[in-house]
Amino acid sequence: MTTGTDTGTITQGSGGSSTTFDVEPPEPHGWTVSAEYGEDVGAIFSIWADGPGSVIAVGGQPLQGVALEYVDEAWVRVTDLPEPVPRLSWIHGVGEMRVAVGYFGVVIQRQDGVWEHRQSGVDAPLWGVWGASEDDLWAVGGGGEGGAPILLHDDGDGWSEVDVSGVVGKSTALFKVWGRSADDVYAIGSGGLILHYDGVAWSAQESPTGSTLIGIAGDDDEVVIAGGRGSGVVLRQIGGEWRRLGFPEDEGFDGAWIDEEGYPTVVGRRGFIGRFAADGVAWTREESGVSYELHTILGVPDGPVFAVGGHFDSTPYTGVILRRLP
Repeated sequence: MTTGTDTGTITQGSGGSSTTFDVEPPEPHGWTVSAEYGEDVGAIFSIWADGPGSVIAVGGQPLQGVALEYVDEAWVRVTDLPEPVPRLSWIHGVGEMRVAVGYFGVVIQRQDGVWEHRQSGVDAPLWGVWGASEDDLWAVGGGGEGGAPILLHDDGDGWSEVDVSGVVGKSTALFKVWGRSADDVYAIGSGGLILHYDGVAWSAQESPTGSTLIGIAGDDDEVVIAGGRGSGVVLRQIGGEWRRLGFPEDEGFDGAWIDEEGYPTVVGRRGFIGRFAADGVAWTREESGVSYELHTILGVPDGPVFAVGGHFDSTPYTGVILRRLP
């Protein structure tokens, strides 16, 4: 049994339920491999979609980024990316625009069907991007190990760096940015850092953990954060309060997603997939069937649910895309 702790509350593992909330764990789903990639493609870091006909995943090798589109239930490599493009860490779409960020401060954008470079003004890795509109985009990054977190904004006239030195404390990188709207945006990073933007200024929220925070997702009711390196951590903000759930038997988590019924799912190292109850901390382990590190999970509107990842901490860099079974 896997155990988790929520401010002193013990949550039992697969099929278990919280001792605090009388909520049954959700039923688990099965998963199957949709695609698996060798060194010619590399690891898959991110996936984005706004419908079954517009699904795109990105990743690659450190010096060669890739993008893959899901067409007729098959993954097809995008051949018109601008060169050079290093590994791509994240992709987001707003309207007809697609924007991806990655190593060495790279930003590429697809507008009117054409991919082009955009100048970020930084050369450190960028790990996440999100936008409320085409002229209100945020990107985050940082190289870690003594460096400083990077926060960029594009108001339609190009990318510029935003000074958040007064609110990031000792954090060395920001890893993801996500929001509900232009005046309700979160950015997360190392040292348990949680930043919030209210449309005017960025401020730090009180975090219940000092662990590195990697992935974030939300809906109208809550926000879910996945993190931890030596052991997994899940943070859930319900009613404005952050709750911490620890997973000492699991190595660390990378991605989160909330389905239309309000059930969060978290993915991470060694193929971890955990599906949580909409209320409370009861959860169920889903068998991924792989040992890859899973970096991102996303449900395609009116379509399938995918999780992507690979081996990206050391060579050989290889990748996987999983599809959830009905």
